[in-house]
Amino acid sequence: MGSRRLSKNRVAALLKKLVGAKIDLGKSTILHKRPVEALTNAAAITRTLKAQESGTLFTVNLATVDNNITLTLPTASTSAGVFFDFCVLANSDDDADLVITTGNNATDIYGGIITLDANSTVDAFNGISKITVDGSVAQSSEGLRLSLLCDGTNWHLSGHIATAVGTVHLVGAAAA
Repeated sequence: MGSRRLSKNRVAALLKKLVGAKIDLGKSTILHKRPVEALTNAAAITRTLKAQESGTLFTVNLATVDNNITLTLPTASTSAGVFFDFCVLANSDDDADLVITTGNNATDIYGGIITLDANSTVDAFNGISKITVDGSVAQSSEGLRLSLLCDGTNWHLSGHIATAVGTVHLVGAAAA
């Protein structure tokens, strides 16, 4: 069998026929996983996230004494639609923090973290540029989930933690 080249118009016509078509994959399975990256504070980490890492789930372990993980989000003006998720896997050491910053006081974070225990509450953030999961305030950070989504101007925070109502886990501040 020889190879046969198709013109651009022919390929376009074939693709047009597929619009709305049902494709039977038989017993095939399509599995799509998002990227997952483990962050541990075995040593202090300072890192700027890249827009190309959008969609990554970061698993976070803050159990080592005194080492912080500091992450700077990508520049908002070139990151519309970029999002990151963070899941804390273990309770933190009392001097270990997860710091997430926009790196720019003119770029804000809006949103909140819901405490899922009885009589749930919300840690709300309105126009701050840095949030800290502060181990010196509360070490019970296991199960904390944070999601950050950029709209091209600011970052929007959502998440939850299953812990005692009234326990403060996140502290907001200016980035500088």
